[in-house]
Amino acid sequence: MRWMRFTLPLLLLFSPLAFGQKQYTEGACLLLQHQMVQFAAQPNSHNYQSAKREVDNHCQNPIPAPVKDLVLTNIPAKPITVGGVKKTVTTKPVNNTAAAKAATPSPVKPAPAAPPKPADVLKTLFAPVLALLGGVLAMLLLFAIVLLLIAFVAARYGARIKGALGEWALHRVLESELPTSYQHYRNLVIPAEKGDFTEVDHLVLSPFGIFVIEVKNYRGWIFGSERQPQWTVQRFRSKHRFMNPLHQNYKHTEAVKQLLGLNGEDGDSVHSIVAFSLRAQFKFQIPQNVMYTDLVGDYVNRFTQPCFSDDQLRQFSARLNMAKAGKKVLRKLHMQQFTMRT
Repeated sequence: MRWMRFTLPLLLLFSPLAFGQKQYTEGACLLLQHQMVQFAAQPNSHNYQSAKREVDNHCQNPIPAPVKDLVLTNIPAKPITVGGVKKTVTTKPVNNTAAAKAATPSPVKPAPAAPPKPADVLKTLFAPVLALLGGVLAMLLLFAIVLLLIAFVAARYGARIKGALGEWALHRVLESELPTSYQHYRNLVIPAEKGDFTEVDHLVLSPFGIFVIEVKNYRGWIFGSERQPQWTVQRFRSKHRFMNPLHQNYKHTEAVKQLLGLNGEDGDSVHSIVAFSLRAQFKFQIPQNVMYTDLVGDYVNRFTQPCFSDDQLRQFSARLNMAKAGKKVLRKLHMQQFTMRT
């Protein structure tokens, strides 16, 4: 164990407490203790006695070894125990520029972009055009749907719509041209002579007579005569037959007479009027009580001879108001009868 003879003096020489200090470092004490173990079988030998003496004198409170900074980062302080003394060891980040450069990957040069395909170029160029065409097609589709809806409504309810427009036009004429004392009724449903019901488009009650008005909103040439059971309306090559409106309104006037209890001379004071829109053009001699809508007011105002008393007018008004109040129920019955006949 010759190496121990040279190593121990060197450790004692370089120990921070070798000169003027009573305690050795932890490393020196460990070597001395190791030497005592090696020569424990020869307790009287110089090596054992020397190592034991040094341990007893200088290793009772050994000096801890200096702590070096660890090459670690982002590690919190951790307490450790050295020679029975608890001490906190802190770490510091290593400022190693070379290591940082080595850890940082070198930038990769991007590969050159592939040239665009002709299809992609065309798609990019024509994208606005395609978007515009899509919007136009959507508008055209919406327009076509609206036209189809209009055509469906016109085919199913065209006659009713035209009739309603004609009646409204006559209503404005009567409201503007007749005296306010005249009473005006629209779309009255009243019982007829044979127990069924009939609908009167317009009825005007005045001291000078009762005027029952049938409205026709046809467009085109009108052919017929006073005695023909059917008249014809022609527009271009399209022809349509309809009931003679004079015969149709005769039924209305008779129903009004029955409702109001008029007969004889009083019955003669109930006048029939057939009003056509300005879109119609007559191709025959027009009867006196057939006219255009805008002339109905003038025709009614020609009657200036009183024929009903105030009491009669009140009775007529009461009965007509009753028919007006029950118009919804009576119209429902009228539609049921019309459906059964058709």
